[in-house]
Amino acid sequence: MASLGENSWGKSAVRISKVLRGEDQDGFLDLEVQVLMSGDVAAAYHEGDNSAVLPTDTTRNTIYGLAQEQLGADLESFGAVLTRHMLAKDGIESVTASIKGRRWDRETPTGFTGGSSERRLAVVRQSAGGDPEVEAGIEGLIVLKTGGSAFTGFPRDEFTILPEAEDRLLSTSINARWAYSSVPADSTGVWNRIRGILLQRFFEDWSASVQHQGWLMAQAVLDSVLEVSSVTFELPNQHHLTFDLDRFGIEDNKTVFHPVSEPYGDIRFTVNR
Repeated sequence: MASLGENSWGKSAVRISKVLRGEDQDGFLDLEVQVLMSGDVAAAYHEGDNSAVLPTDTTRNTIYGLAQEQLGADLESFGAVLTRHMLAKDGIESVTASIKGRRWDRETPTGFTGGSSERRLAVVRQSAGGDPEVEAGIEGLIVLKTGGSAFTGFPRDEFTILPEAEDRLLSTSINARWAYSSVPADSTGVWNRIRGILLQRFFEDWSASVQHQGWLMAQAVLDSVLEVSSVTFELPNQHHLTFDLDRFGIEDNKTVFHPVSEPYGDIRFTVNR
């Protein structure tokens, strides 16, 4: 007999922006919110009985309705507001709120520039009767350094043609999540601090590989922010391939490259405290 497996419902890609009015300058948030719920809704699948299925339209409206009074600079706090609110509904057993914030850089007290691929991430998961689990992170922070990284000593077989590199151009899009053992009072300040640590370690540390580079960044975060219990990275190696100019009769000094978006090296790992 068929049985219903893991399932959830809710609303994704809810775009919301908010001005944070201040005396001397305004803040600005540009967010994409996802709220997913789970509960005993098997009857909706088996029998078409929707009596326990909170409409996803209600979920979207809840996000906007709570934002005016509850949404501030700390995205994790708003995620907790959303999970608590939805868990108070009959039949809801667990809620996950995920919030992505587009980066805007201040130019004047009321003016900003944007357009970056970078996103701030906050995820709050909570089950009925349990404590919330909180993660924060960063997505799409594109970085590149023209030296200070190597890749040598790797195994070779009949299909390996990659030359060893003692000093190479390294580029990646930093996608990092960190889990909090306890949420800091100023999670926005801590997020900015961790972002700074990631950038500092990427640009200042010599690394033997993408894996080594990520390990050094994760270690620095764990050493500096005691509330973080683990750091998870997805670090695509965005290749800039040397373009052989010798075939054109031009002496190749290895400064011209061919950027390749696909395929890319896909390196993923978690570093625990």
